[in-house]
Amino acid sequence: MIPKKIAVVAEWLTSRGGAEKVVEALLEIYPKADLFTAVYNSSLFPEFQKRKVKTSILQKIPCLNRKHQWLLPFLPAAISHLDLRGYDLIISSSSAFGKGIRKPVGSIHICYCHTPMRYVWQPDIDERLAKLPFGKYIIRRLKVWDLKTNPGVDYFISNSSYTGERIATYYKRKSLVIYPPVEINPGDKHPLGWSAAKKKESFYFAISRLIPYKRFDLAIKTANELRIPLIVAGSGPEEGNLKKIAGAKVRFVGKISDREKANYYSQARAVIFPGEEDFGIVPIEAMAVGTPVIAYAKGGAAESVIDGETGVLFSEQTVDSLKEAILKLEKLSLKKEKIINNTKRFSKQEFIKKFKAFVKQIKPVNERNKI
Repeated sequence: MIPKKIAVVAEWLTSRGGAEKVVEALLEIYPKADLFTAVYNSSLFPEFQKRKVKTSILQKIPCLNRKHQWLLPFLPAAISHLDLRGYDLIISSSSAFGKGIRKPVGSIHICYCHTPMRYVWQPDIDERLAKLPFGKYIIRRLKVWDLKTNPGVDYFISNSSYTGERIATYYKRKSLVIYPPVEINPGDKHPLGWSAAKKKESFYFAISRLIPYKRFDLAIKTANELRIPLIVAGSGPEEGNLKKIAGAKVRFVGKISDREKANYYSQARAVIFPGEEDFGIVPIEAMAVGTPVIAYAKGGAAESVIDGETGVLFSEQTVDSLKEAILKLEKLSLKKEKIINNTKRFSKQEFIKKFKAFVKQIKPVNERNKI
């Protein structure tokens, strides 16, 4: 397929993260594409200031372009009312609502799925929505809406095999795995100037938004028992609870700059990744500078971390299981070059090559078959 007019749909542009990296890469592939989103905070995306970003009616409400979480009840309608008429190819980046666009007749819709709505389909893991007033009612309504929008997707691309399995389970659809783009080039070529430290320090490092399902409580309790230094970066609603259980060797550094993050990655003995994630950029960023990763053996980390070669995987989210993994790592002699080389399959170049190849083989509308 050689598309003539392309639309890229981001659910929201109110923060920077992995989903936004995918949107940036898609716009690099298709520089003439139009960008659509429900809400947009232009101050966070200076690279889009010369591009016309088409937003929903929610953009007109003051302050809401900074906190998409406040918009949850309105996002399905906002996404479905984006005017996408005239586009022969629509690419949505979806972790919850993006795939719910209203596809015009004659268009092809590719959904790059970061995850089926985790707080709807796996509320036992991500409890944020379930704990809200009327949360269970909202979950039921969103499930109905989520399934109703599936026929509007012609092709699903998943960000990991784990996500692909969940798409098959919840949506009864097949998907192609294309890993999302991660900036992995070490040394002077890395856009942040990241490089591998010549000598590792003794501390372990963990970084993420501090929310329950990230399981930083597990990392802290294990560090307490082993009496090993642990540096925790990030902020979030769980921060107060985590500080209460932290021992003397656990240090919180809050939100940090990219340069600080690069230094911690490079100098850490290892990065601890205790949560279950659909993909997980943190392990790849760490391995890109030769730092091994200790990760829970479920989700995307089980695909990116090679047990015994680039880190250690632990099988249960318990202190004993994580403790065993840390002690195992201490006995291993891992090769920095092998750890770094493992990340090449997650590069932006690989993402661009595979995405372009996929679009190229799509048949015209009147011949296409869903996969």
